[in-house]
Amino acid sequence: MNISIIGLGLIGGSYALSLKKRFEDLTIFGWDVNDENLKKAAELGLIDEMCASASDAISKGDWILLAIPVNAIEKNLQGLLDQLKEDQVLIDFGSTKKSICEAVKDHPKRRQFIAAHPISGTEYSGPEAAFDSLFEDKVMIVCEKDRSETEAIEQFRKQCKVLGMSTTYLTAEEHDIHLAYVSHLSHVISFGLSRTVLEKEEDEDKILDLAGSGFASTVRLAKSSPEMWTPIFLKNRTAVLESLDSYIAKISEFRELLDKKDETGITSYLKESRAIRKILD
Repeated sequence: MNISIIGLGLIGGSYALSLKKRFEDLTIFGWDVNDENLKKAAELGLIDEMCASASDAISKGDWILLAIPVNAIEKNLQGLLDQLKEDQVLIDFGSTKKSICEAVKDHPKRRQFIAAHPISGTEYSGPEAAFDSLFEDKVMIVCEKDRSETEAIEQFRKQCKVLGMSTTYLTAEEHDIHLAYVSHLSHVISFGLSRTVLEKEEDEDKILDLAGSGFASTVRLAKSSPEMWTPIFLKNRTAVLESLDSYIAKISEFRELLDKKDETGITSYLKESRAIRKILD
């Protein structure tokens, strides 16, 4: 089987390594808009052969995986679908889904497209950040599965299972709302905390020397790629704004309790918040 991966950063590169580790008789073709990333991916053994262009990658793969920023997916998806032969499948790994699915809902080759999102990642980017166990014990979300070929969906589910992933199915709208709260909001908070502390650091140069593991774990996501996250926030703007409004309301509630020195209220607020342990554990 030939698989072409367009976009050879953390996600695309790790998926390539994960496939190569677990499947035989597999050839991975790759292309990236960044020539240095493409060369590095080949040098690191993430891919077996470099492609000259996105169209070249399309022509060589039985399956084509898009691991590029969501704005680039939406912009190019129709043109990439136009190039598919009858037996090819195109899968995107974008972190938003509603606008992507909307862009190709009436495309004649829509059934050859799978809208997917692996719930996995780190704060690092680029082909050097890729590793072959990134997807183990993680979830692959597939959206609008009834609009895709049944056999392709089943083959993709089996492939994900071999990689150690479970698969869940959502509408595109459900995906974007849920991810706004459990992923996108977390990144906004981390970026905001980073800016807050960095501004304070300008006045007090010792503040970062005092930072402990709590700060490090909370601000970790602020090391993520702005080029990747800016389009995500914009494409999922409505849901992210909703999640932000909810979060700001909760923070304002805590601020009011603290301002009033309401010890009982603060304790109750913290205890209610700890209920998240039941989900995460």
